[in-house]
Amino acid sequence: MKEKVTLKSLYPEEYGDIVVECRVLERADIPAYLETIPESDKFMGVKVAPVVARKAVPGEVIHTVLTTEIGGKLYLLSEESNTAREGDYVVTNVGSTSNEQYIVRGEKFAKTYEPNADGTFTPVSDPRMLSRVPENIMFMTSWGAPAICLASSYLVTYGPTSFNTLEKDAYAKTYIPYVAKTSQKS
Repeated sequence: MKEKVTLKSLYPEEYGDIVVECRVLERADIPAYLETIPESDKFMGVKVAPVVARKAVPGEVIHTVLTTEIGGKLYLLSEESNTAREGDYVVTNVGSTSNEQYIVRGEKFAKTYEPNADGTFTPVSDPRMLSRVPENIMFMTSWGAPAICLASSYLVTYGPTSFNTLEKDAYAKTYIPYVAKTSQKS
């Protein structure tokens, strides 16, 4: 099934919204969809760009906004709001298209990031399968947020039924291909 989706202009006084057609996927259908993507468009990637993080205030609402750049113009991909709990962190991806903020649960944050001397945090190496999609797709994430993955961007696999999107410009600024270290024998 296909659905037309309006991407809102971030600067409506300069340029208008655009409409894109997306293939709608049920989350349960994503593994079969991934099998249709050529192996040459799949690889392991690892997030390497540091983030800024702070302890969240319980009850604080964080509004996450994801954007994309198309033809040099910025458009809204998705937005959602979440409420912080005791021990959570508010993480900001620095250098991505939208410098988006999101909540990371405290126990997950401790396993995912290491502190740097400058107050930023570096992601712990946690390789993920990245699949470059050949078409615009739309689906619901395992945490209930709608996700749009534009053609030539990446579908990230977190687990058998957990997926998210990685906009192609965000990939270029925050990820690198993962190369497994091999042991050297003397």
